[in-house]
Amino acid sequence: MIEIYSSIKAMAVAKTFFLVLLAIILSSFIYLIPMDLEPSAHKLLALLTFTILLWFSEILPLGIVALLASALAVVLGIADKKTAFLGFAHPIVFLFLGSFLLAWAFSKYHLDRYIAVSILSLDWVRKNDWIFIFAVLFIAWFLSMTLSNTATTAMLLPIVAGLLAMVYRNENVFQGRAKFLLLGIAYASSIGGIATPVGTPPNLIALGFLDKEGIHISFGEWIIKVLPISFLTFLFLVFYIKKLIGSINIENLKLEGIRNNNLSPEQKKVLGIFLGVVFLWVFPSIVLVASNFWPSLEGLYKFLKTHFSAEVVAVIGAILLFFLKLLNVEDIKKIDWDTILLFGGGLSLGHLMFKTGLVNYLGKKLALILPSNEFLVILIITTVVIFLTEVSSNTATANVFVPIVIGLAHALGFNVVKITMATVLACSYAFMLPMATPPNAIVFGFAKIKISEMAKIGLILNLVGIVIISLFVYFLL
Repeated sequence: MIEIYSSIKAMAVAKTFFLVLLAIILSSFIYLIPMDLEPSAHKLLALLTFTILLWFSEILPLGIVALLASALAVVLGIADKKTAFLGFAHPIVFLFLGSFLLAWAFSKYHLDRYIAVSILSLDWVRKNDWIFIFAVLFIAWFLSMTLSNTATTAMLLPIVAGLLAMVYRNENVFQGRAKFLLLGIAYASSIGGIATPVGTPPNLIALGFLDKEGIHISFGEWIIKVLPISFLTFLFLVFYIKKLIGSINIENLKLEGIRNNNLSPEQKKVLGIFLGVVFLWVFPSIVLVASNFWPSLEGLYKFLKTHFSAEVVAVIGAILLFFLKLLNVEDIKKIDWDTILLFGGGLSLGHLMFKTGLVNYLGKKLALILPSNEFLVILIITTVVIFLTEVSSNTATANVFVPIVIGLAHALGFNVVKITMATVLACSYAFMLPMATPPNAIVFGFAKIKISEMAKIGLILNLVGIVIISLFVYFLL
């Protein structure tokens, strides 16, 4: 057994060495090709090639690769150390940190399960199959707006699978069509993640790069812009999953055994802090809308925007959890530091791409091969990113593509917000392959779904997503 383990470990080391060597060779080749670029921009293009190859191969943690890229930017003379690591101190990094701690507290005290069981225990939810399917997918969609789509999927799967097992008492749920409802949970979690800035990392990446452009989108503004796209895709998912499943006969299900007890004192405290944070995230946008009717509220909006930004509110909420002894130092280790490092490194690389002029260069090159019609460009970018993110991290994809499409928008004179939003939303619409996103992988293993089944079902959702994102972004944003 030890020999087998050693052999597997040696193969993994050899694979890592080979892929790193390949990345070095290809990035060196990029640097040696004559280009009309400043030396620092040319070096950065080579470094970006090296980084992208390591990100997409995933032979190292994505956050570690991002750190390495920032360090190499200093070694190669592309930037000084302060500039190279600037992205790791961006305010949105602290929005990540605060929201991750809040989400962990939500999961630690099983509030996600409490909400799920509370909804599924309602008598009217079991009136017919349509309502039950809608309720199950709605829970995943709604929770993933503020919680990790991976955690939401992992939490809901055993609950729903147990309910389906009660209905199909003499059958194997995973051999029938009902298993597609479990796949729908993964899809709904990804679709819900785009609806709020904190729902998935690519959203915050977009906000970070738009902020560098002097474009500020508040928490509430993001919801107003993106919620229709998310909800329309969700509605299609409900109808699609119902068609795949057929009849469930859910009205025969009895749920007495899984009903909730009352909220514990700790759960009430976590829920109170969580709701308070969400309220303060959304309240400034409500005040802004109200100021159109009552101009005297404009001063309140400016005060909230200045002193209670989303980042500050998230950090204060997280700190309250520690003050009330709901979280401790061990809980800090449980949050997704890899994503935080990846985000910080991505922002640093993006900043260098703008500073060295690489963004403008790439944007002009793309402008030569893409049509001059804004809608067609949005359609093409959305399609490319959706299918690319099937085989790469959505966060890494956003880090690479967002600064490039911003440069493209400037080169073609297009709306920067529309191009950026189309790109970043497409990063979360990967439904075909298990490796595309953790929720897909979890359901693939749990429900024993074939890759061919997932690819066939996911392809339809990919295509629908392309149409919905392109039309809504172009005509409504």
